[in-house]
Amino acid sequence: MMRHRWQTLFIAVLLGIVSLQLNAHTHVAKTDETLQMLARYYYGTPDKDMVIRAANGFMHPDDGSLMNGEHVNVPGVIYHRAKAGEDWYGIAAQYLGTTRRGKFLAELNGSHPDSLLDAGRIIKVPYQLLYILAPNETLKSVAKMFLGPAFTEEWLQDYNLRRKKKYGAGDALLVPLLNIEFTPEAREAIDQKQDIEASEQDRLLQQEATQRIAKIRAAYESGKYIEAIAIAQQLLGTGRLANPQKVGIYRYLAFSYAAFDEMDMVRSALNEALKIQPGMELSPITTSPKILRIFQTLQQQQQHPSK
Repeated sequence: MMRHRWQTLFIAVLLGIVSLQLNAHTHVAKTDETLQMLARYYYGTPDKDMVIRAANGFMHPDDGSLMNGEHVNVPGVIYHRAKAGEDWYGIAAQYLGTTRRGKFLAELNGSHPDSLLDAGRIIKVPYQLLYILAPNETLKSVAKMFLGPAFTEEWLQDYNLRRKKKYGAGDALLVPLLNIEFTPEAREAIDQKQDIEASEQDRLLQQEATQRIAKIRAAYESGKYIEAIAIAQQLLGTGRLANPQKVGIYRYLAFSYAAFDEMDMVRSALNEALKIQPGMELSPITTSPKILRIFQTLQQQQQHPSK
């Protein structure tokens, strides 16, 4: 049995702790396949079956047996090639939901958040597992199970921005998984499948994108900010959007985040829009002053990067 995907996403966005996971491959199970078999194929070891189980909210038998045709999301890391001028904080905002996770992204890559990033450097971006604590589980036990003995309860609480002083059964938290790289065999099979599907996907995605951007706007204008954020994040995750479409989506993301006073997220969204369209403008009549202040600061930084 699998948790309803949109319900899980709603919890995540409501807590302000996660953007939609984009780095997961969908596997269609065959007869007699098990979670352990998938873990061995994708990760090289059956011991990581608990990652797949947790990522899908599965409640399967202990043997991990799957039904023929069952769709299983298999998490993986993202590889980001750094561009000139990028830093750990900006990359964290793009993939991990906030600039405040920049120090953790740097640490997981064996670096320091204030160190300069060379253009072309490959950054490993973790899969953010949205985990719901079961009875008798603690942050310490979760950290040990998924991250290893080097990661403490305090580290995991810091990663979750200390939104709660104490976690208990039913509470949601993020666990950044970096040790789930796909095997060469699995990576090659995924790439081949993606190449075949890419052309048709591009056509369908462009068509769908136009319709969904209209839904984002409608959700924002009717005050359904969580829905607007969820649709926008999912649409950005397709990776196959025209630049004007991306700019429009980032604008509505910024406006929606502002409704929750998530100004770091507002700044990140506006910054992404300005990277794509440096001459972008916001109306001083229809845009709130707090958004305009951030936008004008970003414009000044863009025009005078040394200041």
